[in-house]
Amino acid sequence: MITRLEKEDRIQVLDIIDLKDCYAELLAIDSPSGFTAAAAAWVKNAFEELGFSAKLTNKGSVIADLGGKDDNDGLMLAAHGDTLGAMVAQIKGDGRLKLTSLGGMNPNNAEVENVRVYTRSGAVIEGTCQLCNASVHVNGSYGDTKRSWDTVEIVLDEDV
Repeated sequence: MITRLEKEDRIQVLDIIDLKDCYAELLAIDSPSGFTAAAAAWVKNAFEELGFSAKLTNKGSVIADLGGKDDNDGLMLAAHGDTLGAMVAQIKGDGRLKLTSLGGMNPNNAEVENVRVYTRSGAVIEGTCQLCNASVHVNGSYGDTKRSWDTVEIVLDEDV
């Protein structure tokens, strides 16, 4: 996918890399607030594989030297490193999870999404975010229910 380039060829990077594949690989890495190390490591490694000098900052950002004609001809690229998400606020009596926002996530955007829950022990459990009373056949107010962190929950795909 990414091949090391000689110094004089680095300017042609975008002609060589299949950006679609790179984006797909990077976006497949979970990176909610507080869990961005794997995504940052991928970006750092990608720059290094292309022959650029790259390092991680104390806050987990990536800095890569892309070169330039001289010290006054630099280029800086910046991107947001984390994705919006939610955090478990409570494990309900039925095993479902009550959430709270992390990074400004809106529950309207989370409903019916597949999720991965990262546990303190390092396990990852998959589940689905849904309305607390998700049966449209039984819940007469399904369509009228305001989506909030009090009305949506995570149903885990396995017993824990």
